[in-house]
Amino acid sequence: MNKLVVFNSIVALILIILSFTVDWLFLIGAVILMIVNQKILIKNKK
Repeated sequence: MNKLVVFNSIVALILIILSFTVDWLFLIGAVILMIVNQKILIKNKK
């Protein structure tokens, strides 16, 4: 279990919640964190 991936996922969930409550621009941060998580997971898989 990668602690960085878990932390990024929790932050992305918080950003998604903020995008629904405050402003839709928080989705940009959530998408960036999801892309970073995918790169970390793919790198660890190889």
